[in-house]
This record gives sequence, C-alpha cells and structure tokens, in this order.
Amino acid sequence: MVEGPTLSSILSRADLCRAVPENTKKLAEKVQPTENRLELQAHNVFYREAKPPDNHYAKASIVFLHGQSFSSTTWTENGLLSNMAAHGYHCIALDLPGSGRTVGPAIPAEEKPSFFLSFIYGLGLKQPMVVAASMSAQYILPLLNRDIFACVVGVALSNTQELVDVQRLRTPLLCVWGERDTSLGPSSANNLKNLPNSRLQQIQAAGHAAHLGNPEQFQSVLANFLDLIRSYHAIPM
Repeated sequence: MVEGPTLSSILSRADLCRAVPENTKKLAEKVQPTENRLELQAHNVFYREAKPPDNHYAKASIVFLHGQSFSSTTWTENGLLSNMAAHGYHCIALDLPGSGRTVGPAIPAEEKPSFFLSFIYGLGLKQPMVVAASMSAQYILPLLNRDIFACVVGVALSNTQELVDVQRLRTPLLCVWGERDTSLGPSSANNLKNLPNSRLQQIQAAGHAAHLGNPEQFQSVLANFLDLIRSYHAIPM
C-alpha cells in the first residue's frame, strides 16, 4: 500500500502567498459581524462574530486572540474578520480578560489555558482553528500537546522558549512574523521550526504586528494555510 504525502511535506511545498479570490472582497461587504457576550464564572466575555454571508455553510471555526495592549478590534479594523468570513469561515474574536470590553479581572498566566478552554467549550466549538498574536500565546501553547485545535497560526508568539518535547507536538502550526520584527518574531520562528507539522512564513514590509503591517499578504497566507489544513483533515464544526 502506497502512503500519501505527509502533512509536513505538504506544508513545506505549499505556496501560501497565492492571492485570495477577487470575489472575496465583494462578499466581505455582505458580511454582518455581530457583538455578543458569554458568561464564564468571574468574567463576562465580549466577543465579535462573523459568519459567511447568505447563510452559506462555514468550512470551520476560527478563534482570533489579540496581543497585549490590543483588543478584538485588532481583527476588525483591517477587515480581516469579515474577509475570512467571506472566505467561508465562522470567525470569532474575543476581548481577553483585562482588555477591551470584557468584564472581569485579569488572570495569571497559569490560568489562561483553562480560561480559553472554557470559552471554546462554552460556545460549543469542536477543534477550532486558532489565530494568536504575541502574548496571547500563553492561552494556547500549553494546550498544543492535546488534540484540541485543528491548527494554530501564531503571529510572533511569546513564551515559545518554554515548550518542551517539541517533537511530540503534532498540532499543525504556522509561525508568522514580520520582516522588520527583530525581537519575538525571529525567536519564535527559531523555537518553533522543529515542530513536526510546522511551517515558517515571513510577512514582507511588516513589523511585530505583521497582521496589521501587511494585512493583504497576511490574509493570503492565513487563508491558504487554513484551506490546506482543512483539505488535509476533516474538521468538525
């Protein structure tokens, strides 16, 4: 029996910078994001949600996590949430504790993974895709050794030096950083390059917040990576 190509080999050859279809921008104008709240013990969590227009079926769910000193507006001010919904995804961006319009106290680092699990389970999400920026790595990195996420896209993630037994972490991961980032971006790429199902992708003409510095290229890379993962695995909603 001849085995098919591994995910690792597919990721290494994929052209992630391929332009997204032109009609995506037109469809994005029809997306109607909503604002919602979820009660989680000590927190009343504010989150934004965008779904494919015209009641189209969603390919999968994406949860967006912002970096320190930002909020969920990070993902709306450049149109990314609506554009990815137009591309066929159910998109959710929350204000993390201590930020934005979420009510409740900031939480210590050791409690962040359990908070995030409570959030995704509270929304009934199964194996969501996750896009995390910078310091929000604290919510997801400790969970990579469990079969929770369909994949992770990390933008200049912090705390990557704390990962252990990286060869055992099978969650597909795209590590993104801006070419002008001289701190967390390069160090996260170096720390994540040996994960079995990882791919590194630099974003041109962008700094630490690569998704803001070059949103067009970032969206292309994001959409192509997520589509590739979805085609390789059957992802439940």
